[in-house]
Amino acid sequence: MPDAEGAVPPEVEAKEKMDRARACIRSGDLEEAIPLCDEVYRRFTLSKSPALQLQVARALGHRGAALSEKGMFHEALVHFDEVERRFWSPRRPELWEGIAWGMLYRARVLLEMNQEPMCSNWLERLLSRFGASAQRPDLRVPVEMARTAVLAAHNQAERFEASLSLSEELLKEYDGQADPFLVEQTAVALLQRAIALQGLGHVDEALEAFDEVDVRYSEDPDPRLRALVSTALMGRAIVLLREEFLPEALSALDAILEHAGPNPGRRLLEPVNFAKFHHEVVERQMQVERERTARRPKPPPLAKPKPR
Repeated sequence: MPDAEGAVPPEVEAKEKMDRARACIRSGDLEEAIPLCDEVYRRFTLSKSPALQLQVARALGHRGAALSEKGMFHEALVHFDEVERRFWSPRRPELWEGIAWGMLYRARVLLEMNQEPMCSNWLERLLSRFGASAQRPDLRVPVEMARTAVLAAHNQAERFEASLSLSEELLKEYDGQADPFLVEQTAVALLQRAIALQGLGHVDEALEAFDEVDVRYSEDPDPRLRALVSTALMGRAIVLLREEFLPEALSALDAILEHAGPNPGRRLLEPVNFAKFHHEVVERQMQVERERTARRPKPPPLAKPKPR
């Protein structure tokens, strides 16, 4: 709120900008998020106010997250290093929100870089530091997101049994909740459960689990949920391709392209490119099979029985 003279206090202004930056990152509007982070960092980086220091920590974390979305992983890690170095202290709980987001973002980047052991280490540290304070409104979201990120780390390391067990445990907590944030975490847990089932070779159960993500969330306009559905559709297609169910796989690839639409966002590009490449491969395989079938000699007609 503006003060008595109509000016917005800097703590309020900085927080509003960082809230907007996070919303931009969620929606994929990175070109708007980065300047917001730059402005807050430039204006307030030397401030001694704890409220402004928190927003500077958030600016570094959010900027790193935006860079990672652009594939600039090493540059992103530099930002998370600065958050940890400058602002972490067990005696400064007023800054923990910024620290928690920096740690979560770092873990995600490490997973993208196929550095699962380091990713898991940072997730464990985050949950060890802040798990007991998870009911704090400012820590609830990054802590819960860290819990579901553990599922992805297990799956990347092929610890499928651990991922399956933990996903089912989390679904007991999340499923059926009306809170939009928990709806998203439910979708994440369902997707990782499907991936774990796929890894364990439970083909029919994995297909059903991927289908469930699609059925539940395919109509949701939220960019994160749209990306989760695309990943689920790609997972279904992978299972069908491996099992050599070619007509079904072709249909699954079509579903990826239909879901993405004519102008897919950045987060949908990997499933779209996967679908386009494999669509051509499957069509060629099916054409070869049709030609092979056509060339096979037809069996001679059965001889008519002679009349007695």
